[in-house]
Amino acid sequence: KLMSKVLISGGGRCNVLHDTNEPLNKILNSYPRGSRELNGLFSKHFTPEDAREWFEGRGVVLKTESDGRMFPITDTSQTIIDCIYNDAMKNGVVVKSGNKVVEVQID
Repeated sequence: KLMSKVLISGGGRCNVLHDTNEPLNKILNSYPRGSRELNGLFSKHFTPEDAREWFEGRGVVLKTESDGRMFPITDTSQTIIDCIYNDAMKNGVVVKSGNKVVEVQID
């Protein structure tokens, strides 16, 4: 099922980010699995602030919990799924399940 991992992440609430007011090294330490990979992504391509602004720019209101995890204020991962899916459809993404990706073309 499309985005099934997102649906179950964060206990069904989808912890989208870690507190974007924190310095990058503290944010990376919040992701014990994959922090090295995220470092390149966060520092070169799409920062945590960019991600927060992307979601908020599409109407997703985020909240920061006391441990720094950020969730949609709705407390449901469906909010994140709907946001990503709707933006993909708006931008002409074609979703095909059960197919192997062999090439990605950017126009």
